[in-house]
Amino acid sequence: MLSLLVINRHWAIIEVKCQDISKYMDLITGKLSRVFNVTSVCLCLGAVFIQPLSAEPIAKSVNVIEQLGYKAQDKLLILHADDVGLNASTNSAVKAAFENGYINSASIMVPAPKFVDYASYAKQNPQFDLGIHLTFTSEWPQMRWGGVLSKKEIPSLLNEQGYFYANTADFVKHAKLDEVEKEITAQIERALEAGIKPSHIDTHMAALFQNADLFALYLKLARAYQLPAVISLNFIAGNAQYMALLNEQDYGLDSYLFVTGNTAAKDWHQAYDKLVVNTKPAQVSQVTFHLGYDDEDMISTTGRDNDYGAKWRQRDMDYVSDPKLSKMLAEQGIKLISWREIQQLKFPNNFSNK
Repeated sequence: MLSLLVINRHWAIIEVKCQDISKYMDLITGKLSRVFNVTSVCLCLGAVFIQPLSAEPIAKSVNVIEQLGYKAQDKLLILHADDVGLNASTNSAVKAAFENGYINSASIMVPAPKFVDYASYAKQNPQFDLGIHLTFTSEWPQMRWGGVLSKKEIPSLLNEQGYFYANTADFVKHAKLDEVEKEITAQIERALEAGIKPSHIDTHMAALFQNADLFALYLKLARAYQLPAVISLNFIAGNAQYMALLNEQDYGLDSYLFVTGNTAAKDWHQAYDKLVVNTKPAQVSQVTFHLGYDDEDMISTTGRDNDYGAKWRQRDMDYVSDPKLSKMLAEQGIKLISWREIQQLKFPNNFSNK
C-alpha cells in the first residue's frame, strides 16, 4: 500500500494511505514539494499527533529533561500561542491567556499590524515567554503586510503591491537567500529594539522549512542570536540534508501538536484532549494554539468560518481557558515548561536571561 506524506502549513507531516486520500484531501493545502521518510503518524478526530521517529535526536530529550531539573521519565509540555501581533483581538486573547496561566509561551509576528502594541506590553511583562514568529508570508486578503525592510532592500520577497506573498510556494519561488537573511536579522533586531527579550524563534506558515537553504539560514541566525530555533524532528529526521545542518546547539521537539481544519467544532476540545493525553514520558512536546476572539476585529482580518478564522481562534481560546485542561494536566502528571527554560539551558549567557 502506498503512503503519501503531506506537509501542511504548520510543518507537520501527515501520512495518508491511498484509499483514504479523499477523506483527507482538505488537509492537502498545496503542492507537495518534498517527501520525507517518516513513520508513526496517526490522525484522531482531526487532530495530528506526531510520534517520534527512529532517528537520533540532536540532544536526547531525557538528558534535557534531567538538566531542566525534572525526572527522566517526566512528560514536559509547552502550551504555545502563534500569531501574536496579528490584530487587537489576538493580542487581547494572548494577554489574558498569559495573565491567567492558560499558556506558557507565545511568538510574535514582527511585520504584523499590531506588533508595536504587543511589544509595549511584552517589555513591561518580561516574565511571559515570548519568541519571534519569523514571517515571510501575508496570507489574509483583508490585511496585508510587507517586511521590516523596504522594497528596495528585499525586492525578491515582496509582490508588486509591496506585500509578502500569500503562500510559501510563491515565497520560495522568488526569494533570494541574501534578502531572506537580511529580513530575518531585521525582524529580530526590531523586536530587540522594541524591548522584547525573545526566548526562541519559529517560522510562520513553515516558510523557513521549505528547503534546506532556508532551513540553514534559520539555524544560522538562531545560533548567532543564541535563541533556540523551534524544530520538529519529525519534519526533518528522514532527510539527511536537513539533519546534517544540525549541531549540539540545536534542540528538536519530540512532538509538535495541533488540531487541523477537518476537526468539527463539536469535537474541538476532545481533539485537543487526545493530543495532551497522548504525550509520552521522557519527551518534550508542544501544543500550538491560535488564540483570539470571535469579534469584529478578528472577522475583518481572517473571516469567520474558514481555517484559522474567528471561530477557530475563539474555540482555541475557549479550550485553553477551560478549567478541565489544568485538571487533566495534573491527572496526567504533565509538567509545563517554556522556551525560556530551554534557552537558559542551551544558551546560558544570552542577554535575554539577564
